Amino acid sequence: MKHKILKKLIASSLVSLALVTLVPVGASAAWISGSDGAWYYSMGYSFATGWKYINGSWYYFDSMGKMQTGWIPYGDNWYYADLSGAMQTGLIQIEGKIHLFSSSGEMQKGSSMINGQLCNFDDNGVYIGSYPITPIKAFDYYGNSTMPYASNQLITSNSTMSKDIPSDGLYHPKQYTIKFKDPDADNEDDELLKTKTVDENSQMYLYIPTKSGYTFVEWNTKSNGNGTGYLDSDRIYVTQDMTLYAQWEENTNSNNNNNGNNTDTVKVTSIAVSGASGLKSIAVGGSLQMTCIVSPGDATTQSVKWSILSEGGSATISTTGKLTGTGAGKVIVKAAATDGSGVVGTTEITISAS
Repeated sequence: MKHKILKKLIASSLVSLALVTLVPVGASAAWISGSDGAWYYSMGYSFATGWKYINGSWYYFDSMGKMQTGWIPYGDNWYYADLSGAMQTGLIQIEGKIHLFSSSGEMQKGSSMINGQLCNFDDNGVYIGSYPITPIKAFDYYGNSTMPYASNQLITSNSTMSKDIPSDGLYHPKQYTIKFKDPDADNEDDELLKTKTVDENSQMYLYIPTKSGYTFVEWNTKSNGNGTGYLDSDRIYVTQDMTLYAQWEENTNSNNNNNGNNTDTVKVTSIAVSGASGLKSIAVGGSLQMTCIVSPGDATTQSVKWSILSEGGSATISTTGKLTGTGAGKVIVKAAATDGSGVVGTTEITISAS
């Protein structure tokens, strides 16, 4: 189904491209280099997301508008884009392994006819067999264009790289998988929102999910919200596989009817966080009740969402703000407004070894 849809998108985009070539690109669309080193495509008042056909090539932009390169999971298929972001098609060699991509970019599995010969590709899309096929392009681990290996340098039937295929000689960092889930989803298919693969110790950008009738509050390492919390604006260093669970606040009617008079919702503007009696430290195993002052005092929603951000130490915090130290160091205690205002109050707590 997605194969047919992408074909239709390609066809429709070719028509659209023919219509817009007379319009100066700078007037409505342009490539923009972000401060994070990534590329974005401006559509005038917003950034492109998803698949976009630009100047003869297909590009994929994530939900934040960042252009993707390398392996791209989309739907039930895998795609590959070079360092310029252009989607690849045909026989492509990636890190010595030969893959076949359809004219719509999907990586192929199973059997395919190539030059009148039936060729087999395993479940990872890797060519297995002895019939010599020649890739049209080749890329190393980092996506750099290289010369394709000779046609007799193939992958063995157990999907391992032939010893005759030279290594690219580059350091390959360990990678981890981060899954973003909605713990309140109706079924398993809807639970997984997104998956990212990142290099070890690299900085990962979070994002804001959407859900009808709810306001996103934070990401949390526990499905019940009692783990370490991260705001969508946080950037975290990844050292292991992890799953982050979206925490939501159900939207309520913004107007309350009182004898025919409507009262406007008052949003939170600031939150001051502190430990009971002004305490700023506890010992490992000790507990401290955290408190917060929500301003203005007449804010419609006074409740907050408690979470912890590690600064070398570790701790847990309950839904009522009870902090328990579990590892020496420092932690940032955060109280986030649940009215959708995005306001967060923080304070630093030191956890001593004894």
